[in-house]
Amino acid sequence: MIATEAYYDRLRDSKDPESYRRSMIDFFFAHGQNVSETARAFRTSRVTVLKWVQRFRKQGQRGLRDLSRRPHSCPHKTPPEHEKLIARLRTNHGRKPKTRIGQDKIKLLLKQRHDLDISSSTINRVLHARKLIRPRRRKYQKKREIARYRKHLKALGFWEVDVKYLDDIPHLYPLILRRILPKFEYTIRDVVTSTTFVCYAHQLSTLNSARFIALCLEHFRRYGLDLSHIAVQTDNGSEFIGSITAKNDSLFTSVIENTFGARHCTIPPATPRFNGAVENFHGRVEDEFYDLENLPDTPVLLSKAFTYVLYFNLERPNLNLKKTPFQAVQQHTLIRDPHFMHFPPLVLDHLPLFGPQLSSVNHVADDVNQQLMTRKAARAML
Repeated sequence: MIATEAYYDRLRDSKDPESYRRSMIDFFFAHGQNVSETARAFRTSRVTVLKWVQRFRKQGQRGLRDLSRRPHSCPHKTPPEHEKLIARLRTNHGRKPKTRIGQDKIKLLLKQRHDLDISSSTINRVLHARKLIRPRRRKYQKKREIARYRKHLKALGFWEVDVKYLDDIPHLYPLILRRILPKFEYTIRDVVTSTTFVCYAHQLSTLNSARFIALCLEHFRRYGLDLSHIAVQTDNGSEFIGSITAKNDSLFTSVIENTFGARHCTIPPATPRFNGAVENFHGRVEDEFYDLENLPDTPVLLSKAFTYVLYFNLERPNLNLKKTPFQAVQQHTLIRDPHFMHFPPLVLDHLPLFGPQLSSVNHVADDVNQQLMTRKAARAML
């Protein structure tokens, strides 16, 4: 066997250097253990041939493997006591890792408290070696986790509520500024079936939030839903929880829990993905409704919004469900009446809080729409 290229060139390109060295050893024994002839055949030095022959005689096939090039000693290695100090600052004396104290903060504390100047990269290496840094979850992993959680929810049992600002839509902004159109859209959406209802308001307040949720929960009760098994989730906006320093529940929470017997929960701060269902609708309704429709005044807005919501709930198939929200309601609940989706949008500022006057959202809608039409006619006469 005569090599066509130098030994080290062949070895550099080889995916199995151990086999190539074994062929050199076989050639060595097949040709009378002649070192010089083997070196010429494989275009390498006698020293290289003798090195691998000696390793093969001592260890057999294992001797032909690459050895670690890691140095036997490291004079610049971080002392063990310094590593323990870094770990103690990270874990706060044995408790759970403090994820908010990172390598830069640890570096500062080491300098201030112990007069140690250790680089951030060294601290990061120590934290990784001691498994004190949890790998950050990818976005798709978070989505899968939320999807697994939603699979265990009951249909029409977990509703997300949020408010969409309409004054960032260019062609609506002048009308909102003149108070011809309301500034806010209140939205409630069921996580499982995607059933969605909306109302509007000129003012963002706990009072309007309470009016909205009272209308929704009364509507659910009229169709036989057990409100004690319903949870309403919101973010931590003041329109839902009131003042962050308040000791008592807000009006919104009180209406949900004390008046209707349902449950109110909030998402962790700065995590809008936990309200992903209603946030998704806010993007859809802007693309499919607000950007396309001409909305000159409030009565037209309410009328066209009602038409869109009926279309969304009764006719528009959900890509994930492969069916419309009402078909999902029929599949997972005992509700068969499509009038369950009949929830006309209202302007919340014009309504009482809750009580006998709100026994039916449809009755209130008729009264409010009549008032709006009367006002519109009066303005036209002027």
